Amino acid sequence: MLVNVRGDVFCMDQACYHHGGPLVNGDIEEMGGKTTIKCPWHAYHIALETGEGLYKGVDMAMSPSGKLMPSSPRLKSKGVKQRTHFVELRNNGQDIYVADSSAIPGAQMIESDVYAFRTTNIPEAAKKGEVRIHSRFE
Repeated sequence: MLVNVRGDVFCMDQACYHHGGPLVNGDIEEMGGKTTIKCPWHAYHIALETGEGLYKGVDMAMSPSGKLMPSSPRLKSKGVKQRTHFVELRNNGQDIYVADSSAIPGAQMIESDVYAFRTTNIPEAAKKGEVRIHSRFE
């Protein structure tokens, strides 16, 4: 899946790492200074640049009076959960080259890889007889 946000182009697998939701239907949102896509199924936020699962969380600490109090919400990371791919724009942005990051020797499996080869959650793929693998047509 390719996403253009104000001229910055990102590529990631289009099935969400959590339960394979269709990220192509997700909203683009800013979260703590990071550009994310929000999965339409369970509202999980994924950083477009890194594939990190992001959320707003609080830390609990004792107040001077001895009462357990939450901190202000802050951005937290679950680590890289979604496979992202390298994108290069050429010819003044008319040509887009994508390198499959899962094909790099030694690439580690990440959670979204479980859904990468399934087509059941990809809108319109079954209707057109197309199979999408790692966000590209084969």
